[in-house]
Amino acid sequence: MFKGKICISRIDKIGDMILTLPVIKSVKIQNPTLEIHILASAYNAKVLKGIKYVDRVLSIGSNTRSFIKEIRELRKIKYDFFINFSPNIKSFVLCFFSKSQKKATLVLLSRYKNNFFSKIFLRIFIKIFCHFQYVVNRFERLSNNQELHQTKMMFRLIEECNIKHSQDVSVDIDLPLEKLIFYQEKTIAIHLSDKWINSFYSENNLLELISSLNNKDCKVILTTDHSTQYKFKKIYDYYKIISGIEFRDLTDGIDNNGSNKQSIQLINEAFTNSKSMQKNTIILDNLDYDLWVRVIYSSSAVITPECGCSHIAAACKTPVNIIYDPNNYPEAIHKEYAPWKSKYNKFVFDEKNLNKSLIKHL
Repeated sequence: MFKGKICISRIDKIGDMILTLPVIKSVKIQNPTLEIHILASAYNAKVLKGIKYVDRVLSIGSNTRSFIKEIRELRKIKYDFFINFSPNIKSFVLCFFSKSQKKATLVLLSRYKNNFFSKIFLRIFIKIFCHFQYVVNRFERLSNNQELHQTKMMFRLIEECNIKHSQDVSVDIDLPLEKLIFYQEKTIAIHLSDKWINSFYSENNLLELISSLNNKDCKVILTTDHSTQYKFKKIYDYYKIISGIEFRDLTDGIDNNGSNKQSIQLINEAFTNSKSMQKNTIILDNLDYDLWVRVIYSSSAVITPECGCSHIAAACKTPVNIIYDPNNYPEAIHKEYAPWKSKYNKFVFDEKNLNKSLIKHL
């Protein structure tokens, strides 16, 4: 059993952090006296809220001046291990300049071509600065149909470090205590990532999907991100928009009084007060992370392009249909970033009769 203090760097996206959680949890279970610190981005640090197997979260900003300050602060902490799982340069710099006794890093080579010189200078620096490394030739692994899942690759680096662990661990995030009440047999959450719109699928196709779900007596909740309003102008014109602040007030009303009838009534009225003839669909705009997770956790199913939402749904144990981009090596992305030990349905945007297939698998 390993004792001491360890720092794990994962300063990228929400999905990447969720795929790292089984590794963190496994290390903590097998080494309960080990103190685990996580370096997170401002974006994915939210995932770690309320997680008991993480002892400290250090949020790394994007500002250059603050980054230099963060390096100085990090060097004051004498870690036994610094383990870098993030592929970005900032994370490598933090690893190289930390004062950890042992340093380890994962290196992901190109999945698109087999190039001997891929990240050659980075690999040279790693030989100088790091005690352990695990270099993944993704192109070669894909060509030979070998294991490539991100979580598996992170576990391989942990093995290189000789840190006790077990891979028989599921994703574990801090889930809401209660589900929201939508008073509907089926409520489908659709995350409006800009990945919906591509050469094979249009906003009109998405409107048809929503309409088909409504015709099957399903309520539809559309959640948004920073790219949504500029990509889905028709959808924003068609459906009732409730801001995150408004929805927070409604849910607080329910939580404060168990089943506040007025708040529940307002939520249900929102589904019927659409701008068009199409009912039972609302847009929940700019939800904060906690409320977004609660909506996904409360839904009957989720439909989303491959993104952080797919991993949130899987962690919530909510059935999820994930759609992959046919222009970006969908089989490779699926093999590398599929939800860990979770049930889901896989689709690609160029599939014939995609909407029918999505509905069939709800």
